[in-house]
Amino acid sequence: MRRFVCRLALAAGVGGASLAAAPAARAQLVPDGVTDPTLVTMTPTDTLVGVRLHARRIGVSTYTQQSEAYGRWHLGKRQTLLYRARTDWVLDSRGRPPFVREDYRADALHLIGLGRHWQVGQQMVYDYSHANHIRTVTWLGRAGGQWRLRPRSTPDSLSQLRVALLGGLTHDMRNGRQDLGPTYGAELTAVVRPLAAWPEPVALRLVALQTQLGPRRWQRALADAVYQRAVDDNSLALLRLGYRNTRTEDYLPANVQRIQSDTLAAQVQWTYQLPGQASFRSDNSVLLPARAFRYRRLGPLADTVQNLGYRQHEYDTRQELLLTRRKLQARIQFSYHERVRGYHLDNNRLLAPARFATAEQREKIKDISEKTTQWQAELTWLLRPRHALTAGGNAQLLRVDTPSPENYQDRDEASHQLRLRLTSRWHPTFRTSLGLWGEYRQLIFIKAQQSAENYSDRLLHWEPGFAWAPGTFSWRGSYHLWVSYQVRDRPAEQARNRASRVLELEQHLQWEVRPQWLLTLDYQRRENRIGQLNWQSFRESPLDTTILHDMSLGLRRGWRGVRGQSSLRAGYRFLEQRSHQRAALLPEGAGAAGLIYLRTLTRQHGPELSFERRAGSLVLTTSLWLQQLQNLYRYRPGQGTYIGGSSYTAEELGRRSSRLLPYFELLLEYQLRGRARWGR
Repeated sequence: MRRFVCRLALAAGVGGASLAAAPAARAQLVPDGVTDPTLVTMTPTDTLVGVRLHARRIGVSTYTQQSEAYGRWHLGKRQTLLYRARTDWVLDSRGRPPFVREDYRADALHLIGLGRHWQVGQQMVYDYSHANHIRTVTWLGRAGGQWRLRPRSTPDSLSQLRVALLGGLTHDMRNGRQDLGPTYGAELTAVVRPLAAWPEPVALRLVALQTQLGPRRWQRALADAVYQRAVDDNSLALLRLGYRNTRTEDYLPANVQRIQSDTLAAQVQWTYQLPGQASFRSDNSVLLPARAFRYRRLGPLADTVQNLGYRQHEYDTRQELLLTRRKLQARIQFSYHERVRGYHLDNNRLLAPARFATAEQREKIKDISEKTTQWQAELTWLLRPRHALTAGGNAQLLRVDTPSPENYQDRDEASHQLRLRLTSRWHPTFRTSLGLWGEYRQLIFIKAQQSAENYSDRLLHWEPGFAWAPGTFSWRGSYHLWVSYQVRDRPAEQARNRASRVLELEQHLQWEVRPQWLLTLDYQRRENRIGQLNWQSFRESPLDTTILHDMSLGLRRGWRGVRGQSSLRAGYRFLEQRSHQRAALLPEGAGAAGLIYLRTLTRQHGPELSFERRAGSLVLTTSLWLQQLQNLYRYRPGQGTYIGGSSYTAEELGRRSSRLLPYFELLLEYQLRGRARWGR
């Protein structure tokens, strides 16, 4: 624990290299990896410095911390420095030594403008994983520029080209080995009008990067092209084509493993505005991924591993029709997805034809085809100005086929769902909602070997809710009750039939006692009962019951000033979980274990304190729950013996544990914009 706290304090205090970026600023900074640094100085921006820190306790002995620092500095009229540093830590203090996952990443990009079109720079990237003992450091120099493709064409003011050449060194340490080698590549980004008269341009991006590390090689290549065009006044079409290639190599005990991935992708979208407040949208895509695992001996006497891989094709189509009227809104959607994967081997081990055929047949057992068809519909009808009825339905069918006769996973999964919801506003301060929906699921294995798993599942949901807000007082409540009956198809499997009932209840009350003083009460209850179901007589026997209560009472005080707003909340939280189940009580001497009805109680309660501050680009949120954790057992003897499930001794059931656990969370985000300069 001391190690974690000290490092957290160091990250927050020293700050610079171990804090992390807000999502809004990340797109403007150095992108992830060494293949995506863009010529960011093409768009003038102010200097930016930001930090982010998020630390919390997520379990009895588990803590997490993510931090980041990022910035953009203008060193002069033509120089810009971008940097980002991140940490990601997870600590589990139960281990000996305690398990710690520590990941670090830092990158910096320095750019210098030369004239109107040219630019040079350098980039440093650092990655370190403490758990895997992997460290990679890359330095890249870059030179590139930007030009208009038709500088003298008045109609074409968009066509432009950006080119960058990359070169440097990479040092990689893993598996007790250290490798150093060159890294080189190129980037090209273009916005082109194939014809100067075309209103819409084509966006094109090409990236290629390769690293040579002794016997290993890493490479990455991608190509993307996007074209969007208005066909007429009512329709818009988009075409996207892409290619990805990645190759990574790593050490095994006696081999080098290469994982190579190639993917071709195409996407066509079309949107059409129909007359009468209706629109149609079509989205269709094709994905052709392939992955291969290849192995090379590190020594002449080493035995190699079998090369293998798979090829896959995916098709996806979605067609949607939307109708909007004054009192009626309807949406109908059809989607179909198909994924087919086939495995293959290479005879790199020079096996005899018969042995290779046997090995390949064993690998092809994993060949699979999945086809999913889905229909969705939703209708919202304004019955009266204060009452709206929403009806929806969903039908889905998944078919899984395996060509191999030794693979028994061939199955059909079908589900049908119907939903109804009535929303009413009875008064400006009071509204209600009532939802009712049912679902029927069916799972059927085609081959006899798995037919014992066939079942049908019937679900029924009931969801009432209300909201009442008369002035300074508000009360929101919601309920969700659903029951499920899972029935096996085979008569011999009826003992595995299950019935479950789940009740979720939420109540939220607020009262503004005085201006800037708010009293809140939140209560949640979740009850889950599982029983063995006799479907023929529609009776059930309880097996397991879990009941959860969570209540929080607090008083909040807020301040609002010229520089920002703050709030302080103090309260008390009580959480209790009860589990009811059957168990076995082990006798002190010889004899059979007796049946007991066991109740396990876990209570967490204690005072809560939280503070929040928002001032411009500063966001600070802290919370502390000083909880007392208690665990105890209660039971009563049953009749007869019990076999199976959990077993306890009388001494174990008599133990009670109680300890104080502070749960905390800290979130800090801060961005500083200005025009500070580093030395000229």
